[in-house]
Amino acid sequence: MIIKVPELWDVQGLGKAIITQWYVKVGDSIKEDTPVCQIMAGKVTVEVEGKAKGKVTKIFRDINAEIVPGDDLLEVET
Repeated sequence: MIIKVPELWDVQGLGKAIITQWYVKVGDSIKEDTPVCQIMAGKVTVEVEGKAKGKVTKIFRDINAEIVPGDDLLEVET
């Protein structure tokens, strides 16, 4: 399962966001409510939850990568 950047902000108004911190790494097990990363859009910082139970198999973006809603964040083997 691919976890994507949620629709948390208006790209037209705030522009792109960045990933400020990862809380997981490849090989970690997560639950549906596990925070996986922190993103900052404008002056707002938000934690993104995994939304799946399983093992992290791939991380698609690095810290400071620019993102928009719908971008792939990580892959979880459920």
